[in-house]
Amino acid sequence: MTGPVTLRPAAEGDLDLIEAAERAYMEDVEPAHLGDWTRALDRNRALWRTLLPTTTVLELAGRPAGFVTWRPDGDAALVTTVQVLPPARRRGLARRLLDAVDRDAAAAGFAEVRLGVHRDNPARGLYPAAGFEPAGEDGEYLLHRRAVGGAQ
Repeated sequence: MTGPVTLRPAAEGDLDLIEAAERAYMEDVEPAHLGDWTRALDRNRALWRTLLPTTTVLELAGRPAGFVTWRPDGDAALVTTVQVLPPARRRGLARRLLDAVDRDAAAAGFAEVRLGVHRDNPARGLYPAAGFEPAGEDGEYLLHRRAVGGAQ
């Protein structure tokens, strides 16, 4: 996947992309939880639809290559998913998606961006490199935060 990078708001037609990417993540990183995830698929679909207004899709040459979803959480924007499709990884695109959350969070008046990453996720090194600081742990997840405007 190569070509010009664009960011755009998500639309209803992106729900299939989101579901497929989330399923692939569960199969690759959290396979022990795939059964629970599958049983909750209707609830997840409803959540993804609700979060479309705070979802940004990244395209390469006009084709979806990733997305980020966030929701308000107190005085912070909580990133719920950052996905870059495998053929587009290792090009700094996830960082661009995180920076998009930063801009959207600032525009919405939030002071901080927060996220959790599964400790087995190979992308976990991205967050400190993108200016996120450790903020504790929650079970299998490492928590991070970054002040809005803290993008590097």
